[in-house]
Amino acid sequence: MAGEVSLDRDRLKQSLDKLLELHQNVSILHDGLQQVHARQDRGTWSARGTTFQHPYADSLADAVAQVARLREQLCAYRDTLTASADRLALMDAEVQDRLARLAARQDGIVTAMPAQNAPWQAPAAPTTGYVYDPKTRTGFDPSTGATQVAPPAETSTTTTISTAPGSTAPVSSGSGIG
Repeated sequence: MAGEVSLDRDRLKQSLDKLLELHQNVSILHDGLQQVHARQDRGTWSARGTTFQHPYADSLADAVAQVARLREQLCAYRDTLTASADRLALMDAEVQDRLARLAARQDGIVTAMPAQNAPWQAPAAPTTGYVYDPKTRTGFDPSTGATQVAPPAETSTTTTISTAPGSTAPVSSGSGIG
């Protein structure tokens, strides 16, 4: 189908796994910095080291705070990426359901169309997972458990009028253009 948009779940999972690994590494760094910062007390430094102790402790505190912010940001990214993937999966299922119902309708099966929200909103209701098989011309609606069969294809009864060059077609006797 032209213009098809798809969700590459494997690629998304790889990205999420990398993000989680990065989050784990930052968490380890954060914990290590906190331990070093916690050991900075009077017993750690001699009298000569006190001039260095305060700027060093301040730098450690800043580093701990920056890593904590980074960690929170990674958590937010993870949550947003997971929520986006879930939303895209729901939207994909909704679109597949609607396409199956439209294909069934095209072959003569009457199916109820589910409510639809705007594309940027979550689906109005969970999709039922309607399945249509054009080969057998049958549709299955899991919400009702019903299997629907398309009526036999109609044959055309239209009469084609062919005119020879120089002759005219007969005038219409019905309503409309004649």
